[in-house]
This record gives sequence, C-alpha cells and structure tokens, in this order.
Amino acid sequence: MTSALRYEWVRLSTLRSTWWLIGMSAVAQGLLALVITLDGKSRGGSLDDQSAALALSGGTGLIPLIFVFMGLIGVFATGHEYRYGTIRTTLTAFPRRTHLWTAKTLVVAAAVAVVAALLAAESLAIGLLVGGPGAGEALMSATMGRVAAGYVVFLVVCALFGLTLAGITRGIPAAIVLLIILPMIIEGLVSLILGMDAFASMRSLSAYLPFTAGERMMAVTSEPPFDGAPPPLRPLTGGLVFTAYGAALLALWGALFTKRDA
Repeated sequence: MTSALRYEWVRLSTLRSTWWLIGMSAVAQGLLALVITLDGKSRGGSLDDQSAALALSGGTGLIPLIFVFMGLIGVFATGHEYRYGTIRTTLTAFPRRTHLWTAKTLVVAAAVAVVAALLAAESLAIGLLVGGPGAGEALMSATMGRVAAGYVVFLVVCALFGLTLAGITRGIPAAIVLLIILPMIIEGLVSLILGMDAFASMRSLSAYLPFTAGERMMAVTSEPPFDGAPPPLRPLTGGLVFTAYGAALLALWGALFTKRDA
C-alpha cells in the first residue's frame, strides 16, 4: 500500500497539468476574492457576511470555475493512464486493484485538500488587505471558519468526482464533458423541470441535487434563491448529501475497476 501511495504521489506531482491547474486556480481565486471584496465593501461601507463567504469560497455559486479546475486534477490523475495505455503497466506493478484504487483516491483527496486550504487562506489574506476596517470581524468569525472548511470539503469531493468519472468512462474527453455539463446544464435543467407546476409535489427534491446541496456548505443564509424555490438544505445536511454522491460514485468506480480487464 505504501508503494502504491508513493507511486500515485510521484505520478500526480510530475504531471504538468496538475501544476497548471493549481496555478490557474490561485490566479482565479485571487482575482475573484479581490473583486468580490471590493464590491461588498463598496455597497455597505464594510464587508458583510454574504460577500465574505463568496470571497472565501472563490465565488462558488456565481462563477463555476475553480471547482472545475479541481475536478480536472482528478480527471487527469487517472485519465492520462487510459489515454496513453500506461494503466496496464501500472496494474502489472500493482496487481492488487483495491490498493491502487485506494491510493489514487487518497492522494488526489489529500493534494486537493492542501490546495483548497491554501486557496481559502489566499482569499482571507486579500480580504483583510483590501476589505477595510470591518473586514477582519467579518472574515475571522466562526461562520467563516465553517465556510472555509466547507469550501475545502467541496473542492475535495469535486476532485473525486473528476477522478471517478475518468475511471468509469476510461477516458479524458467524456469525463471532462460530464464534469462540466452535470453541474452547469443537467442539474439546472432538472431544477427547471421540478420548478414547473406539474411537478410541484416533487419540487423539494431539487435541493438534493449534488452541486446544489454541496454549495450549501458555503452558504450563510437560509433564504430560498428565488420565489417559489424549495427551502435550501442546512450546511451540514448539504455537505452530507454532496459527500454521499461522491462516495456512491467512488464505490461504483471501485466495483468496475476490480472487475474490468483494465
């Protein structure tokens, strides 16, 4: 198991795409934190909780950007092996597939957790620098600690989504398409359908869609996003629902990984 962990870490850390995606995430996080903080400060004279939460979470809920970058780290972590056919060499070196599956999961989760914590710290530093006198009180509150922790969990599960989609589809293009259209198109389409009067009795189910539930970990308000929308989940409930989706996908990929020829 130790050898599998070391192998996966060396492979992930030597992929140029890993560092490109981390770099782009750092730039995007910094710019978004700066813009959101300045906007929040200009509207009320001091940074409010809503703006502080958006800044800490890289604008998640408004601009679906950084969680896609983290998902791509997961996609490339295993997708390259199928693209270049090196998965056979890997399985020859590590024939115990459950060990390899566990090592891939742990290495990607640990790496993205560290990156996500650094991204939240970056937003915190920018917010304190440009947010004005009241920024410290808003950004250093216990609620923002929960938001930052939720952001780390959210990005880790997004990366595992990418990892499992690449493992299930055994290719990079299909995994990338699914990673993008699931939260941005399919989930929105399902919410739209459930919002119709014909499906009024099922409307509350839209709160349990994966990314809708996951984003609740970074929420500071319990108000519905628009009139007629179902009551949103509590942050802890949303986090558990989102993590359950990720765990189910991981279990599916693990079952397929141990039964397929490669």
